[in-house]
Amino acid sequence: MTGKPAQSAQAAQVAPVAQAAPAAQTAQVTQSAGQTKTSEPRSAALRSPHSQSPRAHAHVHVRVPYVVRRLAAFIVAALVQSAVIFAFLRMLPGDAAMVLGGTTATPEQTARLRAQMGLDRPYPVQYLSWLSDVLHGNLGVSQLSGKAVGAQVGVRMEVTLPLAVLGLAVALAIGIPLGVLAVTARSAKLRRALQICAIVAGSIPALWGGLLLVLIFGKGVGLLGVLPSQGFPSGGWRAPGRALASLALPALSIGIITGAQLLRYVRSALVDVCDTDYIAQAMVAGMTRAQAVRRVGLRLAAPQIVSVAGLAFASMMTGVVVVENLFALPGFATLLMNDLKGRDFLAVQSELLLLSLLFLVMGLVVDMLHHALDPRLKDAAGFGADADGGAAAVASAAVVSSAATGEGDEA
Repeated sequence: MTGKPAQSAQAAQVAPVAQAAPAAQTAQVTQSAGQTKTSEPRSAALRSPHSQSPRAHAHVHVRVPYVVRRLAAFIVAALVQSAVIFAFLRMLPGDAAMVLGGTTATPEQTARLRAQMGLDRPYPVQYLSWLSDVLHGNLGVSQLSGKAVGAQVGVRMEVTLPLAVLGLAVALAIGIPLGVLAVTARSAKLRRALQICAIVAGSIPALWGGLLLVLIFGKGVGLLGVLPSQGFPSGGWRAPGRALASLALPALSIGIITGAQLLRYVRSALVDVCDTDYIAQAMVAGMTRAQAVRRVGLRLAAPQIVSVAGLAFASMMTGVVVVENLFALPGFATLLMNDLKGRDFLAVQSELLLLSLLFLVMGLVVDMLHHALDPRLKDAAGFGADADGGAAAVASAAVVSSAATGEGDEA
């Protein structure tokens, strides 16, 4: 035969997608001065006879697993933060023994209290003793209430952690869909309106936003009066309906503001993805631009979105102080502020350490998720993935799975 048969239009559309990933691994043929030169791929060039056997050479570099390195960094950071917390609290004015003894305590009574509390010992001895107690699960006893700090923190976290989780859920429900809409909407006016709303809502202080929600939805004082605006059920989560209702307005207060900020991050991440060839590749496979952004763009932007969501959750844990005071919630932030006002530094140092450990755990979880979602990081971590082809693999997988879904729907 003298000619090749013509390919169909459908095969011409699917071929660039199906061959995108294999093309990166095949040899490249270049024409120069009438001669044909074949350049081996980088992965093939690295597979030399000497590199196939790591035991044959003593200079082979052994990479420490990524998880081990991150856990080691976590332990070092926790020790450094504990030392910083201990040192800075000792620099604050005030004496816990004098506060506990009151204004009528004699110097002898104050000295006796300092000895009982261990404050008369050298600072290094106090730090090592406190760190040893923390490692054994003993966070100390509050000098104001006489209760164990661990028990108090556990009760207060039953309010603060669900509040932060609900606030994050509201933020994700607002930020991700509206962020995608801000990129895929055909109306330029709608896209501009979403950007303006995100800037305005993200600039609202939590106190002002909470007061506005109380005036609209709060029972007894609001226009609609459908949600409680003060306190938390004495039975706690034994009455889950009442507990959720009492956290609804506080969660909306922090969730709407954080969701507006997340909207801007999602939009920015998707705009950067839209400038790449992966969206064009998905559109060649038969998707519309909106479908390509939702199915392929979100997968490529997932590591950035996860990082921002993790930082938002960590910021909520410290930003709920105003919200808890406004809605009279007995949370962890309220406990910490009361202990600071009472100069109960022995309890404050354990509470601050737990808060810092929570931030470190969130950072560790975000790093692990980021590493799992972004194949380009696996090469640096020692898992042998191709950093240049990682994003292409994600995009190709998204296109192939979406195309298969579309074919199944047509069938």
